[in-house]
Amino acid sequence: MNKYNTKLGQLLSLLERPRFEKCVKATGADKHCKGFSAWQQFVTMAYAQIANPHGLRSLENSLNANKTCLYHLGVKKDVKRATISYANNARKPEVFEKLFYSLSSALDRNGRKKFRKDFYGIDATELSLNLHDFPWATFRSTKSGVKIHLTYDINNSLPKYLFITNANEHENNTLKKMNIAKGCTVTFDKGYCNYAVFGDFCRDKIFFVTRLKENAQYRVIEEHESRNKHITLDRTIEFTGMQTGRKCPFPLRVIKSVDEKTGKEITILTNIFNLSTGYIAGMYRARWNIEIFFKTIKQNLRIKKFFGRTENAVKTQIWIALTVYLLYMKLRQLCIYGGKNFTNFMSELKVCLFERKDLFEWFAGSPPPAVYHPNDFQQELWA
Repeated sequence: MNKYNTKLGQLLSLLERPRFEKCVKATGADKHCKGFSAWQQFVTMAYAQIANPHGLRSLENSLNANKTCLYHLGVKKDVKRATISYANNARKPEVFEKLFYSLSSALDRNGRKKFRKDFYGIDATELSLNLHDFPWATFRSTKSGVKIHLTYDINNSLPKYLFITNANEHENNTLKKMNIAKGCTVTFDKGYCNYAVFGDFCRDKIFFVTRLKENAQYRVIEEHESRNKHITLDRTIEFTGMQTGRKCPFPLRVIKSVDEKTGKEITILTNIFNLSTGYIAGMYRARWNIEIFFKTIKQNLRIKKFFGRTENAVKTQIWIALTVYLLYMKLRQLCIYGGKNFTNFMSELKVCLFERKDLFEWFAGSPPPAVYHPNDFQQELWA
């Protein structure tokens, strides 16, 4: 008898079933449930994220063709596409949102620091939807869409906090909603320019690095000399505009940096005075990591085509997709070696999901850590 669960089972065991049940209990997700539980929905939709079937019919057929491999994951009967559709459309996504944050908080964020502690990127990405199929998310006269607003932990390559809105929500209205704590440092592009929020950040001792708008009115308080050949200007300023000066009456720092590869000059605005100009310019360039994250999940997770048309279905699919990404990150943290990148992980795993071989050996060529056992939760928790 093979001693290993399927690779899908081993991956989902990293989640720990008691953690999931705690989220279900807190949200009442299984209240009035008549057979297709939140856990079964999660298993089904997590499988859909990795296997990427064409539609609900393909998802139904592929699940039922492998139902003997899903027994220990709690899916003991044939799954009907109508059942999946009803669960996605009717069950509120809060249980999967809570699950995402529960798993995110359990991940190790004490790895090697590329930049200062508690350094985050802030950005948003739009997911376009068909206007006819998703009228609740109307964005323009010809299209619908939703937007993912994200606080991204740059040092650890992990999403920290996010929320989902209609695509017509402008970024500069969301900066105060990004759950930024005192002492944190954030970087974002000038689409988030909000002088009142900049003033609040200075009062609350939250540090920021962004770009200065071309039409900003200010006076120079002090010029500083920089020995960095890629820095052409370093000065302390104060806003003088009638509105901007009132909203942000604090001294700020302006740095002009020239990219050594492209030769393009950017003007950086920050409230950090105790770091070198080169370091601050590097912090702003690190903002590109969040763009890479968005590109990665759009290419490898199913968040552009949806199995349901309601707001519940769309948000449920996004939260479960991002939870699959966190499971990958947990697997990567547990491995002795680096293992596969996310693109290789998703493309290779889909063809061997039900293979009964050691997940860690497949992922990184190393045995599993002592704290992990492939059949954990298989008997008492998956049932």
